[in-house]
Amino acid sequence: MRVGPGTTATAALAAALAGRYVVGRNAASRHRTTGLERTLGHLGAVDSVTIMPVVERLTRDPGLRGEAGVSYLLRADGLTLLFDCGLGMGRGETPFETNARALGVHVEDLDCLVVSHLHLDHVGGARSQLRHTFSLGREQPLPASLPAFVPTDMEHPRADVCVVEEARVLGTGVAVLPPLRRMLFWLGPVAEQALVVNVRNRGLVVLTGCGHPEIEKTLAEAEQIVDAPVYAVIGGLHLPVHAAGTPLMPQAILGSPNWPWRPISEGDARAVIASIRARGPGLVALSAHDSTPWTLAAFDEAFGAAHQALRVGEEITIRAG
Repeated sequence: MRVGPGTTATAALAAALAGRYVVGRNAASRHRTTGLERTLGHLGAVDSVTIMPVVERLTRDPGLRGEAGVSYLLRADGLTLLFDCGLGMGRGETPFETNARALGVHVEDLDCLVVSHLHLDHVGGARSQLRHTFSLGREQPLPASLPAFVPTDMEHPRADVCVVEEARVLGTGVAVLPPLRRMLFWLGPVAEQALVVNVRNRGLVVLTGCGHPEIEKTLAEAEQIVDAPVYAVIGGLHLPVHAAGTPLMPQAILGSPNWPWRPISEGDARAVIASIRARGPGLVALSAHDSTPWTLAAFDEAFGAAHQALRVGEEITIRAG
């Protein structure tokens, strides 16, 4: 049987992707973040933290715009920061710009910005990802020299960009954790960092972007570095289970850490739920930007009243115990 050049090229591409995946997965499993040997004993604690989604798939009301990206405004005592920049869809005003105006969010009030990882739905779009930068929209310039904490090499014409390699204290009770690595079959390696807030007499509020690294590793990292129990898990966990027929098929395929023939499954979701439930959290707030209705329902069943879906404009406030 004759094998055509197209078949040969396809086989070569498949072999190259498989080889890259195996090498990248092994490298990620060996990776150990810097600074895990010490704890942030000087981190302190806040009396309250408020997290408001400015960009999310779900919205509080029809006047706000949803998209498959995230951007969260966080206020912790005297600190105000933005976690991620959204996807930046639309030819004109982006959802971030529309929602920020409607919700009274002003970028000039920010003390700093944190980027969880270099994927388009967190840095303001595909153009930003390709250029290794981040953007809040067409007409939303960042304040000059705004500190921006990123997990990999990135740049910005106005911000003061700092690549995070070890845990960094951003303010009393607030820190960004060292990036964790994960290999995705199609998209390649990703380094993702989480944010942690220590609330007095409650514990740690862990804020994730996509949750590409295994959540058990993220929570264990937070507990070890800050030396406090986890109280809340908020953000994306990348669990597009049963994505067929939903808008999350791209996330299910491109963002999967598994071989192409093994989609993210109910078992994967149950493992994540078990890791979180083992901590006895007081609050779990899941992002719908990368998790399906099936997953949201599974979290409802697992955590009951302690679970809620994140929505644009719907604030979450956690106060000291």
